[in-house]
Amino acid sequence: MNEMKVQQRFGLERLPVVTVAVFAVTAVMNGLQFAVHGLLEHLQRTPAGLEGDWWRSFTSLFVQDGGVFGTVSNLAFLLVIGALADQVLRPGRWLVCYFGAGLAGELAGYAWQPHGGGNSVAICGLAGALIVATLQGDARVPTFAPTVLMYWSAALLGSWWPLLVVGVVLGLLATLGIKRGLPVRRPVAVIAALVGAGLALAQDIHGAAMVAGIVIAALLALVVRERTAIVQA
Repeated sequence: MNEMKVQQRFGLERLPVVTVAVFAVTAVMNGLQFAVHGLLEHLQRTPAGLEGDWWRSFTSLFVQDGGVFGTVSNLAFLLVIGALADQVLRPGRWLVCYFGAGLAGELAGYAWQPHGGGNSVAICGLAGALIVATLQGDARVPTFAPTVLMYWSAALLGSWWPLLVVGVVLGLLATLGIKRGLPVRRPVAVIAALVGAGLALAQDIHGAAMVAGIVIAALLALVVRERTAIVQA
């Protein structure tokens, strides 16, 4: 009964099992990096990832280089955005969007930001999936997804504080629009997509990951549509 109440309160049609599993593994690894000296340095992205330490392209998604604040923030967004994406993606597709975009972000990082780690690039993949689902008018997208997308976009723009403020204000406006029944879902999705494209042009790894997430989700949606058409033919 309690699970049903939580689902109804947040507009979730099903429990975000994949999100919880990935969150748990990531949280444990994040905790270990603070407890085990040198773990972050051994697992994060460095140029050595292209010179034999191939695992860094993957393990860097399970450690955080942003300290305690960055760790808590990324875990919180993973839980929220992951749960939203869980409503529109089957487990396998969720994992493809998450790790596919995460890997794209890490590969871009070798060129733009050679040292670092964090799962924020993977979260961008899930945000990309929500953008695609929203633009397609998928009824399974939870009501408050536009607000979360706007706040995530604002967080990605955090290094440019005026844009951060604009993003937060737009998030508040999106919330008001949703409560009043205004058609804000698609406009917010377009803004989030433009943020991703802009960051990519600015050589920010999150932009590369967001664009990759949108492309991956769009391709998956196309495959599903074609399969459905074949079955119905």
